[in-house]
Amino acid sequence: MILATRSPAIIPATVKRILALLLLACGTLGAQIPRAQPVDPTLRPDSANDLFARGKNLYDSAQTSTDLENRQACFDRAAGIFTTYLNDFPTHPNAEMAWWYLGNSYYQGGRLDEAKRCFHTLLNRYGKGKWAAAAAYTLAADHYNKTEYNLAAPLFERFAQNAAKAEDRSRGNYFAGTCYRMLGQDREAITAFQKVLEDPAGVLFAPQSRLALGHLSVKAGKLPEALAIFEQILASPCQVKLRGEAALHAALTATKLEQTALAEKYLRTIMTTPGMEGFRLDAQTALMANHFTKKEYAKVIEIFRSTALKAEGEKEATRLMIVARSYLRLQQPHEALTHFREVERLVDPQQDMAFQASYYRLLCFFQIEGRHLPDQVDGFLQIYRKSRFEDPRVHTAMLMKAETLFANQDIPAAAKVYSEINASRISEKNRAGLLYQRGWCLAEAGDPQGAIRSLSDFISKYPTDPRLLSAIAKRASAYTAGAEPAKAILDFDRLTAPGTPADLTSFAWLESARLRRSEGKLPDMIVRYQGLLANVKDLKPKLQAEANYWIGQGLTKTNASKDAVPYLEKARALNPETYAKHAGLLLTLGYFAAQNSQQLAAEIDLAIKANYDTDIPEQVLQWAGMQKYNSDDFAAAARFLALVASPKEPRETPKEVWRYLAKARLETGDAEGALSATVNVLEVEDNPGWKADGLLDRGRALLALNRPADARTATDEALALRPQGRTMAGLRILSGDLKLLDNDSAGAAAEYTIVVGFHEDKDLKPLALHKLIAILEKQGDRAGTEKYRRQLQTEFPEWKPPQP
Repeated sequence: MILATRSPAIIPATVKRILALLLLACGTLGAQIPRAQPVDPTLRPDSANDLFARGKNLYDSAQTSTDLENRQACFDRAAGIFTTYLNDFPTHPNAEMAWWYLGNSYYQGGRLDEAKRCFHTLLNRYGKGKWAAAAAYTLAADHYNKTEYNLAAPLFERFAQNAAKAEDRSRGNYFAGTCYRMLGQDREAITAFQKVLEDPAGVLFAPQSRLALGHLSVKAGKLPEALAIFEQILASPCQVKLRGEAALHAALTATKLEQTALAEKYLRTIMTTPGMEGFRLDAQTALMANHFTKKEYAKVIEIFRSTALKAEGEKEATRLMIVARSYLRLQQPHEALTHFREVERLVDPQQDMAFQASYYRLLCFFQIEGRHLPDQVDGFLQIYRKSRFEDPRVHTAMLMKAETLFANQDIPAAAKVYSEINASRISEKNRAGLLYQRGWCLAEAGDPQGAIRSLSDFISKYPTDPRLLSAIAKRASAYTAGAEPAKAILDFDRLTAPGTPADLTSFAWLESARLRRSEGKLPDMIVRYQGLLANVKDLKPKLQAEANYWIGQGLTKTNASKDAVPYLEKARALNPETYAKHAGLLLTLGYFAAQNSQQLAAEIDLAIKANYDTDIPEQVLQWAGMQKYNSDDFAAAARFLALVASPKEPRETPKEVWRYLAKARLETGDAEGALSATVNVLEVEDNPGWKADGLLDRGRALLALNRPADARTATDEALALRPQGRTMAGLRILSGDLKLLDNDSAGAAAEYTIVVGFHEDKDLKPLALHKLIAILEKQGDRAGTEKYRRQLQTEFPEWKPPQP
């Protein structure tokens, strides 16, 4: 079994897989299932024994079956029989083994929870013996394969204590030790492995246990003891793979003890012994490292070339790194370069090995092409950082690295390096650049406090530096990110002074306005956006739109909606994709505040077209609808009032909305819609006068729908309420129309005459005159016709008859 060449504190995944396979190879019982020895059924009748035998026969059939469905069925039937047996004969001599067979029937049949309950029952009830051992092993193996080592270890120990066969005792102790080792409980692990070594029957697991003890000794720092253990395994007649692993770790341990000759001996043993091929690349790497340490670079290359085998991942990268560095030390940069590149390909770029390989590769370029390659800094730092950290060149090299990373937009890595640089170790010539660049980088990396410190040092120490204003701008942004708005505003205001370059002036006005916007300080936000528009020429349309919109929004929020209108209109014109809806909504408020019904109507229509009319306040919609009604734009009135009306909950809609929605629909010829609106009017209206008005509109709608009888009913109901003024005049005209429809011309004329004689409504009186003239003309009454025609022309010269 091959264990890790790294930290022995944790067994690597490959070893875990090997152990799991070993457990599976052993079966659920380890060495062998205990033989059942039931009472001989030929001696005397025994129904309990017969029932047990039936279950056992089914269990055996399941074990030998190659058909999965039959196998499952046999296990299920066996489990049922064993369950019956244990219920009926709990004290029968075969009960103990029946618990195990029941548990294993469940286990093999995939019913793991029931199986575990059976095994635990067996352990709790009988405690010791071969069947308890079998149950303990099965449970232990299950926990082990699920990496529940804390639960597996004591069960493996219990298996060992009750093992029916001597070799199973060492098996249990070995796996118990392995569990304890995986848990980091080294003392318990050592005890378990020692039991294996002390067991006369522990031959099968003794080499593995001794190897594990060697790793634990290395972990404990007992290198001489570990070396002796590895050498003992190497000298034993155990499997060649175990001896190969022991030889490798003996060499590694000898290297740590500075016994290089001994280490090389064991490494060469691996290189030449058949069966140890799996360890040869590790041995080759260690051998190369030993010669590299002795500066025998040509020998390193010779060993590397001695085999065409390749490892994978980090192991191969380690071999390549050693040979590449050897080429580099021998001033052969072209050959070294190829291997350094391969190392970088094999390992993660964040790992130290990749970092070193990158440095050495760039150092190869340095030797081949010349000096000024900034990534050479990495290699320099790798060599000198720890030993000469206070040397100014180390910090200058770090500065070079940080500036390179920053220029390549690797902001987090650059910020990390910048933060480690001691500015006092940088030459005065380069210190200003460090403070300035570090401040920018830390700000970009999301470290505003670090950025503020560095930029403040730069600003205070280098007031004549041409980068001063740029540093102030960046510090203002850092103050903003660091939640220090007052300090940010001070810096922004320094940049709005005369003489500041246009880009920084624009930046200061814009970002200070955005800052005030985020704080909710709208008056100052407005001032700053206005400053941006007034002081920055050639401002991009997108920024102009932003400024105009937020000025308009701020004015609206501060109850100056009328003043907001031109800004919002311009924002929408400049950037309709972004501001069409939002500016439009604010414009509706602005036009409403300005009582500009024409513009408001246009905005509402835009909202309807773009499907955001539901965001407009109902108060605004109602006002717009009423204004349109009063200006005889009945279509717009109906359109706007319909947005307020709620047919599902008519009482939630103001009465006036239903009333004028009905009237507007009547005027636009939508009799059906008008009728629907009057239903809601009459449902919510309690005032007799307004109820009569609603009935009038209902009658008109019904007449338009050619339902004269219903229209007459509505008219009569309205008249019964004794309305006054315009409503009464309207009812007289409607009544006249209905009488005329019934061929009662005289009655109709009488109704119209009442309106003409007693009502001075500018809309209804000329209409009554018009209708009366038509009747008289039809009757041939020329005098009457002429009389009322002159009256109509005299009193209402501009009046036009309604379109049919």
